[in-house]
Amino acid sequence: MNAIIKNLIDNEKFKDYLKNINKKISPINILGLTDVGKVQFLVATKNETNNPVCIITYNELQAKKLVEDLSYFTSKVAYFPKKEIVTYDYIAESKDLPYERIESLNRIKNGNVDIIITTVEACMQEMISEKELYSNIIEFKFNKEYNFEEIKEKLVRLG
Repeated sequence: MNAIIKNLIDNEKFKDYLKNINKKISPINILGLTDVGKVQFLVATKNETNNPVCIITYNELQAKKLVEDLSYFTSKVAYFPKKEIVTYDYIAESKDLPYERIESLNRIKNGNVDIIITTVEACMQEMISEKELYSNIIEFKFNKEYNFEEIKEKLVRLG
């Protein structure tokens, strides 16, 4: 274990913070940490609580920086981006964002994520329900025949 994280775990303020988490007191604001301090704080929190951790930041740059820094400690970190909103008539939105959002949701559902990083804006946007998202999965297998009309119907439901 990282020596700095070990010292953090022994700190009284950190122990009080963990007590608040165990009592399910929320939200918890942490202010004044350096970038390195934030990452070590998150890793220590995950290690000590053994529960998934969700961090909501104020912007995407901060969120992506945290994901990048955390990736040195764990591969089980996911970034959940906001939907891109286009404020003009041209269709210029990224086609990767919906896939990145769905990939993050899949990783969360499958338990492949310990730390989720997102933004306030992403949290405020409407999302498809878990039931709706996962009830319309289309899985194709080799050497199997499919009803074209059923596939078209499902694709329409999926948007």
